[in-house]
Amino acid sequence: MKHKPETWESVWKRNRSRNGLLHRAGRKLAAYGDLQRLVLDILKKNCRIDRNTRILEAGCGTGPVAGRLTGLTSLVYGIDISPTATELTKDTGVKTAVADARQLPFRDGTFDLVYSTGVVDLFNDTQAAVILKEIVRVTETGGRIVVITAWSGCRIHETVKKYLIRRRRWRYGPKRTFKTLEHLLPSESRLVGEHAMGALFQFRFLSYLFEEKKLARRLYHLVYLLFSILLWPLNRLPGAVLVTIVEKE
Repeated sequence: MKHKPETWESVWKRNRSRNGLLHRAGRKLAAYGDLQRLVLDILKKNCRIDRNTRILEAGCGTGPVAGRLTGLTSLVYGIDISPTATELTKDTGVKTAVADARQLPFRDGTFDLVYSTGVVDLFNDTQAAVILKEIVRVTETGGRIVVITAWSGCRIHETVKKYLIRRRRWRYGPKRTFKTLEHLLPSESRLVGEHAMGALFQFRFLSYLFEEKKLARRLYHLVYLLFSILLWPLNRLPGAVLVTIVEKE
């Protein structure tokens, strides 16, 4: 299973070009009812963050989470293999670099907290283990690592993915799912906790079905976000993502 960075590069380029009314409204609502809120909730609940906390997001995408973390500390960094993604993230006030998560351009123990969302899912076990080893390497002893991947129990994700693959319309790489990451963790790390959550977030995957119908997709996304905001506590239940929390020993 080979990761193709150009797949996501095209996604980020489309994201940069969008600026319509529905897209702008969706971006504002996403801060309160989408994955970025879920990730922030996870980090704030499981990690100690203050103005001196050095944070790295491995695979920053467009930087919605990293950008909001700059309100807590100025020491936020993001790397992504996509040049477009790092440009978009830099606009949020985050220090960025174009880099591969399998070979992070930082010294051992540089960060107090490293987190990653939707990156490990793109690689086979061998390469995923390399990424986790690199993430642990650049984390300070006693520091926290939070890795968020697609959960194997999310039937909606797998059903939509298989349907679109059959029709040659899937644009998001291998995107595998996991029941656990414990068997991939390096020896110098300790598993603190692991659980599935995101019961509402899984319904976001249905928007992929409208990929070629832009207006329908944006309307669906807006409806999903409104319901997600209203029913947010349901995301504490198992649904879309697996959250793996690790400590560097």
